[in-house]
Amino acid sequence: MTSKPVLIKESILVDQNFNDLNESIDVAGKLLLDNGYIEQEYIESMKEKVLEHPYTTYLPGAGVAIPHGMSDGFKHIKNTGISVLQIPNGVDWLDEKVYIVIAIAANSDEHMNVLASLSDALESEEDAKNLWKTNSVDKIYDILS
Repeated sequence: MTSKPVLIKESILVDQNFNDLNESIDVAGKLLLDNGYIEQEYIESMKEKVLEHPYTTYLPGAGVAIPHGMSDGFKHIKNTGISVLQIPNGVDWLDEKVYIVIAIAANSDEHMNVLASLSDALESEEDAKNLWKTNSVDKIYDILS
């Protein structure tokens, strides 16, 4: 792996609309792919994780989904990184709507560090709602980096 920032502004999209969670995973994954964080196969690994372990892919009550791949998908990660989608109208994710999708590409060693950093950034429901409401890439970047 080469060293690259975990979050770059090019990996953030605001004011998005999706019909379903798979569409949002495709777009979040494509941001990671286009910015050199993953290989194409990792996107399928993220979808598989949502199907097999759905409750590990979102923060209940916060309106935030955190799709990430299965452990066998780690081989398709080039660099640790995240992509962010802001969805003002929300998208159905299991039993609730999510307004922010933060896709994670990290191997097992770095995965928990990325989750801990996100947890710190989204410490309260109000922090998460600030992400929902802004349409500023810069503000999302500042909150999460």
